[in-house]
Amino acid sequence: MASQLPTIPRVTFTIIEPISLVVGFIGAIWDPAWFIGEQLPEKQVLPASEHSIVMAQQLGNMYLLMCFVGLAVLTTTSEIKVVRSYLVALWLGDIGHLAFTCLALGKERVMQPQAWNATTWGNIGFTLAGLGDCALRNRFR
Repeated sequence: MASQLPTIPRVTFTIIEPISLVVGFIGAIWDPAWFIGEQLPEKQVLPASEHSIVMAQQLGNMYLLMCFVGLAVLTTTSEIKVVRSYLVALWLGDIGHLAFTCLALGKERVMQPQAWNATTWGNIGFTLAGLGDCALRNRFR
């Protein structure tokens, strides 16, 4: 089914998205304390607790699960309704992702992108770019 999507959404959801999810998985599993510290732009001096490390690893596992589910849906179904439902679910999840990231940052830090670290750019910039692509192209009918 993915082959029937226009080029940009096809590349986004079958190549870029899975790669970014695997990278998130690796970061959260390989070095969860680093992963936790990178969630906000300023360097956190406090050590990560065992609880937060487990949460980071569980989140990393969810990234890998999302990668597998996305590839399974987009490479096995021939039903456009299934693909559309999957992409709407991703879109809604991205809205929540942005909302919670911005809530954690607060208005002042959200409005200072020059102070963002790579993770914040990924959480906000990359997600906004993907949402913009979906909203502007709206080719999943």
